[in-house]
Amino acid sequence: MKVDEAFNPVEVRLLGAARRLPTSHDGGRHMAIPKWWLGCLLTVVWIGSAGAQTIWPEFMPNLRADLSLSPVAVEMLPATVKQPAPDVPPEKARWSGRWAGWACRDRACDTKLIVETVTSESATIIYDFASARVKPDSFRTEARFVDDELQATFPNGAKVAYRMRKGGDVEFLYRNGPADWVAGILSKEK
Repeated sequence: MKVDEAFNPVEVRLLGAARRLPTSHDGGRHMAIPKWWLGCLLTVVWIGSAGAQTIWPEFMPNLRADLSLSPVAVEMLPATVKQPAPDVPPEKARWSGRWAGWACRDRACDTKLIVETVTSESATIIYDFASARVKPDSFRTEARFVDDELQATFPNGAKVAYRMRKGGDVEFLYRNGPADWVAGILSKEK
C-alpha cells in the first residue's frame, strides 16, 4: 500500500477558519490524517454536540429588546398556554407564556415564541418568524432545556436556541448551517 492510499491531507475547518495541518511525509506542508481517524473524530464531535450549550455571537449582550420593524408580521398558530405543574422548578416555569420581539440586522424580522407547556426537562413551543424576505412561518415542536437554554431542532436540521436574561428578556439564535443564522431579542407579552 502506498502512503497516499492510507493517508490523505485534510483541510480542517474549525469555527469557520480553514487551516492546513503540517505533516512530515510531503515536505512539511500538510499533516496526513487517516480517513478512519477523521471519521471517528467527526462522529465524536457530532455526538458530543447533541444537546450542547450554544455558541452565541459576542454581540448578544449589546442587543436591546424593542419592537420589530418588519413590514410583515408573523402568522400565529392557535395556541393554548397551560400553567406549569407545581413540581416544575421556577427557573423552568418562568418560560411559560408568549414572547414577541425582533431578529435580523436593523430589527428587520418579526419573531415570536409561544411556550405552551413546560416540564422540568422540556417544553412544547411554537416558533414564529417573518420578514420582507421570508414568508411567515410558524412551527410547533418539542424543545429541551440544556443548562440555561431552551433548544429545538427542526425537521430540516435547523436549530433554534433561546436563552433568558436576568431581566427576563430572551435572546434568540436560529442556525441552519454555519452561514445561515439570525439572532434577536424577545420580551414577554403582558
